[in-house]
Amino acid sequence: MNRTVLKHGIIFLNVTLFLLCAMMPVQAKEIVNCWDETRKAHYLRRKISSAINVYAKEGTTPRVKHETGVLAGVEYDVLRIDPDKDTFLQVDYSETPTYLNTLVDESLLSDGYVRVGGINAGYFNNTTVDYGRPVGAVRTHNEWTTWHGQLNTPAYGSGYATAYFNTYDMEIRYHGWKNNRWQGDHIWSWWTGYLIDAENAVSGSYTYFVDGKETDITRGEVSGINYHRYGRALTILAQNAQKQFLLLEFYGTISDAYVLQFLRENQVTDAIRLDGGGSCQMVYDDELVNQEYEPGAIIPVDTPLFEKDVVKKRWADLLIDQKGWKKPEKISLESAESVKKK
Repeated sequence: MNRTVLKHGIIFLNVTLFLLCAMMPVQAKEIVNCWDETRKAHYLRRKISSAINVYAKEGTTPRVKHETGVLAGVEYDVLRIDPDKDTFLQVDYSETPTYLNTLVDESLLSDGYVRVGGINAGYFNNTTVDYGRPVGAVRTHNEWTTWHGQLNTPAYGSGYATAYFNTYDMEIRYHGWKNNRWQGDHIWSWWTGYLIDAENAVSGSYTYFVDGKETDITRGEVSGINYHRYGRALTILAQNAQKQFLLLEFYGTISDAYVLQFLRENQVTDAIRLDGGGSCQMVYDDELVNQEYEPGAIIPVDTPLFEKDVVKKRWADLLIDQKGWKKPEKISLESAESVKKK
């Protein structure tokens, strides 16, 4: 072949490749981490059914910081989220288990949001039968999710605590388990179901902090696995006194004494241990985290509601919608729903 023709051909090919690359959309730099039973690894090892993801509105600066470090010889990752109207946490769920990097809310992405990062969330059945079925509560968009038609509520848990959160506030509650048996509790009844109003919820195992106190509100209740004594890697959802959320992954066995020390130093007020071991995983967009952003203004209060507060809110909504309607003496979510349908 003529050398001049070959040279021109190579130049043409290089120019074509350059133009094609210039037209291709720039892909986000997504970092994936998991625990491979020995150390922190950079792949996703296990399919999961629930996640806690961080979203931000496109065109805004995500209020998310990523840090990595070593505590007592164990590597860890933490995502710190300062929520506002454009940056927030959300529980995402898939009835068909999938890897964390694909467990996202496609409707949010279509509406102009990006997933900044996320972690694995609640426990699930890890056997071949019903693989992925949540153990305990999974709630998103203020509704319980379902597993083949059955609601994923705390009643299907195993003596674990449940974290409820909206954009700014988180509450951790414990629901009616004793000696590994469901006993019911004061915010649940056969008549009304759960008197709960919260955008998101996920059951974990035991707690480190609740309402500013260092405590385990499960009182040592356990299921098939006693996570008070069983080590391996662990995942934590926490919030500090400044209403900053922390998503934590510890890639290895670490004493709770060190974990509590870390949480104290970060002024944590609420913290729950989520699924761990081989499920430990985190993803984050390395080009979206750690950008500079202005401190938030006054943080609104949007605390999850329980029991009577839920009923009061429901009736307030009904009275706004139906002028002149008289409130009966006995009220319940069930009667409220029946009136709303009319």
